[in-house]
Amino acid sequence: MDRQITPYMPTRDAVARTRSPLFGPERFTYQPESNSYLCPAAQQLNYGGRNDRNRAFAYIRTRPKCGPCPLKSQCTRGAFRFLAIHMNEAARQRARDLWNTPEHEHAQRQRKKVEALFAELKRRIGLHRLRLRRLKFVKEQFFLAATAQNINRLVRFLSQPNTTAITPA
Repeated sequence: MDRQITPYMPTRDAVARTRSPLFGPERFTYQPESNSYLCPAAQQLNYGGRNDRNRAFAYIRTRPKCGPCPLKSQCTRGAFRFLAIHMNEAARQRARDLWNTPEHEHAQRQRKKVEALFAELKRRIGLHRLRLRRLKFVKEQFFLAATAQNINRLVRFLSQPNTTAITPA
């Protein structure tokens, strides 16, 4: 976003968010002054540390405080609520917000065109594995393969029958 590039990409948790009957992270409200979250029952989940492997911050509520909660069956299946928030959650939320826009649909159509060309290079032209090493030789091999692909597409385009009928005058 800082470089004026719009991130039209799915987040890995998008499917699980829509199918789960439990409260998702979007139902919790962040409290920046105390670095905690409020659950839908207005109970505070305190910061519990960070998990560098998953790149997430952990927020937890204790077992005695979650036990008597009337919304516990909608909130968690465990003894207490554990909330993992990704370190880059703000950027991920911006990407989720852009997911249902018309511009995203247009970008996906454009992406499919490019991906189809790369798939053709890989499968039909045989560029699934580069034979050469070093950047300048790889560029040459790639440009030769792209040239072969363009010639192949040009032959297919020119071999199509002409659909415009010429009427004699």
